[in-house]
Amino acid sequence: MLTENGIAVDYEALGELLRRADVLTIGFTLFPARLLVDTRTNDADGPLVAIVGPVATVQERYLWLGKHRGGFGAPEAFSFFVWPHTVKSLVAGDALAPLRERLATASDDAEAALAEMLEQIQRMEDEAIVAAVKGDEPWKTVWRRR
Repeated sequence: MLTENGIAVDYEALGELLRRADVLTIGFTLFPARLLVDTRTNDADGPLVAIVGPVATVQERYLWLGKHRGGFGAPEAFSFFVWPHTVKSLVAGDALAPLRERLATASDDAEAALAEMLEQIQRMEDEAIVAAVKGDEPWKTVWRRR
């Protein structure tokens, strides 16, 4: 099945990943920022939903987690994937529903944080699209500016 850019998503596998991952990082095709969700909780801290920069290796992400979520230790299930379509399609298709449900049972704040971060990610994508059309950095245009 072809979708908005020709790549089909296995929603069953995605749902399983969203139900199991302790820490999940989602990359996007038009900009470098990542959506990081750490579903782990303890007596002091609830789930974390944040926009983070990319890292070169999984070890660097573990170091980042150690610095920001040191009370949890290493996650048992860490996953990363690049969403191959627009953020708008991710939100409109409710592809993150299993993750949203997990967060809602853990904390109302975490579910709200996910919604807020998805709005920010959508704005980042919109800005990247405008920059690409205009030929702004880091994009190049085939048209000359006058």
